[in-house]
Amino acid sequence: MKQYLTIKDMERICQEINKKHIPDDSRFMQAIDDQYDEYGDADLDLFVTTAFKRMLAVLDHEITIIETKVGIESSCQSGCAHCCYFPVILTRMEAKLIAEYIEHLPKEEHAKVLEHLGNYYANADLQVVDELDFQADPYYKEKYITKHIPCPLLDQTTNSCLAYEVRPVACRTHFNYCHPQVCADQPIPDEVFSYEFLYEYYMYALVNTIQEAVLEEGHASIKLPGDVYEADYLIKLLKKGLIR
Repeated sequence: MKQYLTIKDMERICQEINKKHIPDDSRFMQAIDDQYDEYGDADLDLFVTTAFKRMLAVLDHEITIIETKVGIESSCQSGCAHCCYFPVILTRMEAKLIAEYIEHLPKEEHAKVLEHLGNYYANADLQVVDELDFQADPYYKEKYITKHIPCPLLDQTTNSCLAYEVRPVACRTHFNYCHPQVCADQPIPDEVFSYEFLYEYYMYALVNTIQEAVLEEGHASIKLPGDVYEADYLIKLLKKGLIR
């Protein structure tokens, strides 16, 4: 039988990570150079979408490095979607990049995602989300979760993400290393661990990779710097015409 970590184990591991294993931004900075080496001559859309996926991959790699150093393995399992009912806040730029990724999916998959989103928003009551101010209400997350609002990108039949490769940073930095049952038993388990400290590196690298090209050539949807500084719920951003 697999032995899961306890909350005491995680407290000790958190301290170790904070003291010894917070990375610098070197791999993100290297990724900027790598992006220009590989895609510097590509058209703007390809350059931007590949830069987005590259920086997400670097973020994932940083997490794997930390996990290896402290000897932990996530207990998150395929088909578990408890955290897919959490509020996801992201910048307008990131939402547009996710939308662009979906627009370039293979024809059949693209049609499936658009049909899913059409059905989702036809039945979704977004008034509850509109009433929760994530900037002013310190308890917005708890209130959101109690409404049991699924992420618009969650396929509830399979409990899988329809845009997993480019899922938001909030999703890919949220991990459980203790027993999976804690996520079922508690709306916001104390046991979960977040690598949100990597977000600053990721966002800095992403913006610095694409901003010159976007500003010089003019991207069809991304508007800088405004889209970097405007944030909202993913569920609302996708509703606002990002995916038609």
